[in-house]
Amino acid sequence: MHDPYAEFTKHVLKNGLEVHFQSLNCPWIRIEIVVHSGGREDPVAIPGLAHFVEHLVSQNIPNREFNHVREFFENCGGSAHFGTIDYLSTQYGFFIPADLAILREVLEIFGSMLLQARIEKDIEREREVISRQFNEKYPIAEILELQIDMYRTLFKGHRLETWNAPIGRPEGFLSATQGDLQNFYDTHYVPANMSLVIISGIKIAEMIAELEKSPLGIKKDGNRNPISKGCNKPLISEQKTRTLKFSDFSNLTVNQITYRVTWALPPSFHGQVCRIFSLVLDEILFSEIREKRSLTYDIHTSYTSFQDIYEYTIVGRINPDASSYIEELVYECISLVSSRRELFDRKCKSLKQRCFMVDLVGWELARFAAEDLIVRHRILLIQEGLDELNGVTFDMIVAFATFLASAPKYTFITVP
Repeated sequence: MHDPYAEFTKHVLKNGLEVHFQSLNCPWIRIEIVVHSGGREDPVAIPGLAHFVEHLVSQNIPNREFNHVREFFENCGGSAHFGTIDYLSTQYGFFIPADLAILREVLEIFGSMLLQARIEKDIEREREVISRQFNEKYPIAEILELQIDMYRTLFKGHRLETWNAPIGRPEGFLSATQGDLQNFYDTHYVPANMSLVIISGIKIAEMIAELEKSPLGIKKDGNRNPISKGCNKPLISEQKTRTLKFSDFSNLTVNQITYRVTWALPPSFHGQVCRIFSLVLDEILFSEIREKRSLTYDIHTSYTSFQDIYEYTIVGRINPDASSYIEELVYECISLVSSRRELFDRKCKSLKQRCFMVDLVGWELARFAAEDLIVRHRILLIQEGLDELNGVTFDMIVAFATFLASAPKYTFITVP
């Protein structure tokens, strides 16, 4: 079996920085940097603090102006991303020619940015930018209230109970002080809490030597945020349905409803179970709701891993005439899963076959490896994924359907 992930080797620098390296015969270097801190690490009283810090680190690169740094990457034909954040992590990275002089300059830039910054410049400017970003995400206050209510309802007793999104809320990013920002940075932006994925034509010994000499090799005390332990105790959840009337906010005519239903899933339904169940249910939803009844263009499932718990969602935009029975129809589709053994077998066979047909370019390989590090803190081999797929039984899929049919859920519907 061709397994590009098996070619990664793991190295730990003297300061605790974790490096996952793969050598390719290529004229470029791609590095993805994972800081194992995200919205989960926000103080409850300052929602959005990690996101605020992510905005500011690139504006406070020691002894450099950000515009000059951007021009440097442009001039060498490379690119860089200066921060994206989710619940579990914050990510940075760059793509440059395999040139030692350029590499040294970039390691100086990113190393000093991530380990040596003083968060002092442009705080008020970025506070205003985040305010604008928040208003774009939540143009209607009720949308935020509904999102907060959903997490509070489904995840009572869990860290997610007080979370809405990495951007946080105004009471967080408007009140955060320079001291709050610097303290978060000093606590979480430490070598032990970082993982690098490196794909390069430069040899590993040479790469490690360059990392050790750069600011990424400096000693800075701190610890890695651990993987959240499985949430095996039942959450104190309640069932709720909320409806929002579009006409209360606009005079525009709307000829569809948005239907969204969300569950909190225990970790016993691990990723491959969620994956196969979703493929089966997606096909049933498409067949029953779009093809047979023409009630939607698209209705689909999605799931998000928070390490110790999952969020599972079905969402679609539906003909308003179906508003009174769409929930019942969705539950009928869920119940059909238990009678579709042949569909389960077909989806399993397809996923297993894909394990033998992996075709990744450098940026995909680096990104997918980084995603494994975010959730698992290690890179998953394709053989391990195949073994997990082989362990998924139809009884697990039936148990998943049974759980959704009886577990508390949060339903959100917008109507004209």
